[in-house]
Parts: sequence; structure tokens; C-alpha cells
Amino acid sequence: MRQKKTLYMVLMAVGAILLLGAFTAWKLSAPDKIGGMLTGLGSGLLAMGFANWKILRWEEKDPVQMRRDEIAASDERTVAIRRRAQAVSGEVLQWGVMVAAWLSIGLGAPLWITLAAVGVFLAKSVLELCLMARYQREM
Repeated sequence: MRQKKTLYMVLMAVGAILLLGAFTAWKLSAPDKIGGMLTGLGSGLLAMGFANWKILRWEEKDPVQMRRDEIAASDERTVAIRRRAQAVSGEVLQWGVMVAAWLSIGLGAPLWITLAAVGVFLAKSVLELCLMARYQREM
């Protein structure tokens, strides 16, 4: 527990340093890409470190409640609901990508954008078929 807490504190410190580096890069008139990358990385690390550190603090304060929540999260009904929601959201996203491809055709976007959208659609479809075959063998 102590090692995890230290890791998350280090992540927060590294994130803060990267954010400071982004502001320094901005003051030194560095390219915007560098400042953007440093800002994104710093913000992400800072937020991730803080969120995980806060969860560890909650576990320390009320371990019984955290154990109850963990059991509820791994409950069979909850797992089934979560998997169904993920499946439906995957379908919605898949067809949303195809709508974007059609829009890119209609708006005269470069061909690579349309082909990228179609590639994402096909990759999701192939992955879905592979996983269906795998689960059929397992069950």
C-alpha cells in the first residue's frame, strides 16, 4: 500500500513538472506541439496520480465499504450489465464511424479520411468475429 501511494505521489509530481515545462516552453516561444504534448502528458499524469491516491486514501479510511463495493462490482448481474452496455456502445460507435465516413464523402474530405474510417469499421468487425469464435470455443 505504501509503495502504491509513493508511486502515485511521484506521478503527481512528474505531472506538475511537465505542466511547468509546458508553461516554460510557451514563454520561450517553443513550437506549440511541444507545449501541447507537455500539457497533455502533465495533466494526464497529475490527474491519474491524484485520482488513484485519493482512492487509496478512501480505502484506508473505510476498508469495509471498499470491500463491499469491490464485491458488488464483481457481482454476476453487474458484470452482465456492464458487458451488455459495452457491446451496445461498441455497436453505436461502429455505426457512428460509418456515418462519419459517409459525411466525409459528402463533404469532399480527402480520401484517406474516408478510408481510415472504413478501416476502423472493418477492424472492429473482424475483431468482433474473432472474439465470437473464441468465446464459442470456450463456452
